[in-house]
Amino acid sequence: MAIGMLEETDGAGSSLAALRSEVLRIADEFVQDSLLMSRRDLADSVAFTEELAKVVEFLQLVGARAVEDQNVAALGESSGRLGWSDPPAPSDTSTPGAAVSDTSTPGAAVSDTTSATATGTGRKKPRPEFKDAADYLRGRLGISRTEARRRLRVAADILPRRQLTGELGAAKLEHLGEALAEGAISGKAATMIRDAVDRVRPVAAPEALAAMEENLTRQAQETNADVLFTLVATWEAALDQDGAQPSPELLKARQGVFYKGKRNGLHKLEIAATDEQHEYIATVMNVATNPRIAANRAPSESGASSENPVAIGAEPENGQDSGQAWEDPRTREQQLLDGLVAGCKLALATDELPDTGGHRPQVMVTIGYQQLRGEIAGSGHAVFGGLVTPKTARRIACDADIIPVVLGSKGEILDVGRKQRFFNRAMRRALVARDKGCAFPDCCIPAVWAEAHHIKPWWDGGLTEVVNGTLLCSFHHALMDNGNWEIEVRQGIPWFIPPAYLDPERRARRNLYWHAGIPEALAIAAQAAG
Repeated sequence: MAIGMLEETDGAGSSLAALRSEVLRIADEFVQDSLLMSRRDLADSVAFTEELAKVVEFLQLVGARAVEDQNVAALGESSGRLGWSDPPAPSDTSTPGAAVSDTSTPGAAVSDTTSATATGTGRKKPRPEFKDAADYLRGRLGISRTEARRRLRVAADILPRRQLTGELGAAKLEHLGEALAEGAISGKAATMIRDAVDRVRPVAAPEALAAMEENLTRQAQETNADVLFTLVATWEAALDQDGAQPSPELLKARQGVFYKGKRNGLHKLEIAATDEQHEYIATVMNVATNPRIAANRAPSESGASSENPVAIGAEPENGQDSGQAWEDPRTREQQLLDGLVAGCKLALATDELPDTGGHRPQVMVTIGYQQLRGEIAGSGHAVFGGLVTPKTARRIACDADIIPVVLGSKGEILDVGRKQRFFNRAMRRALVARDKGCAFPDCCIPAVWAEAHHIKPWWDGGLTEVVNGTLLCSFHHALMDNGNWEIEVRQGIPWFIPPAYLDPERRARRNLYWHAGIPEALAIAAQAAG
């Protein structure tokens, strides 16, 4: 089979030009009408615009791949159409995709016919104008070389490659390619997934890579880009548990507290810490920024103490309001500093800084027992630092109380607390172990800022027990009290059902930010692989 010239026909280019004109007309209408439209029509228009953008991003990938396959950077922009022909056409060359170049076209390279035979002068052909496909895309489209290379990189893995017979083969990342072709995910999401799979490819089994691609592609359609970023990191940590750990040389050169001098009356310190160190520091600092604490603290109070359960994130045991809310004038950065200083003051006030312990309930890392022992793949989760390796979790466990919480195969809590109006500390620990943070879909608020919520209200006969509780931030707690969203407990796990105006099918959702479902996906992949 060979590539030959076909007669010129109106194809995708003409259709896209017409579509562009129509979209520009619609854009002009939208600018004029957007402030007068109903909120429902406005929301639909914004959503449809986003869906259209995803299709355009897929077309960009298709175009970049075709430009590379046809070697336009070297051969130029010919006006003839290429196709599969047998026998070879007279204009066929030994180079796949070669065609006579139209040098009058912008960006065209020197024609293959510019040779000693054509000119009779015997001079050599000049070099092409562009070095490669990325260079051509940058010059022709006005995009950066980084963006051009991104398109080529993603397209190479998500699009099926044309075989010598002219038939299409399987794409390297088939699930991701199908989702892009359907306009279901954005180009940015596809890039995150593709690059993550590529990074762990040297250390992961093929079935694990397939599970990673399939699950991240599905999750990209169910959540937003911010949550997907965390899910990608979670999968990478699970498949490459050793990761890129800092070397002793790097720690010696970069780790520590660095004094940067004093300016305008302020001392500047720079901290470079490991995951374990960061979690301790962040736990202390975030006590001062916890909005649940600020609402119960007077201006004269400096922060948390071991005598004040409210100040470390627990609900008042008697359920009474502890006073009027005080509006804190400090910035978050100031609050973080004050929290760190308050922690130092508290440590100094005790007159005993233990070398190996003391009770440290504030630092909480959740990790499966088998993962902690290194029996199965996975990672731990720290309240502030996010993902931690089993090695880091084991280091913290050596100097901390280990609180066993019995979970089922789906991650549900199997124990039930005693009956009372407010969730006690033990119940909150169980909820933190299960939910890890605000359980509302896509919310990233950590557990220490969340409130224990009765799924079936107490006043309606709901019991104060773990299976009837879930963690919610103050915003989503109030949202659930409005009654538009519903919570359905499935095998001990709370799932959130949106109102019909957000999702006509009312499909149940779970917070993927805290729950990537990696162990289950890897187990299924391993079972399928035999």
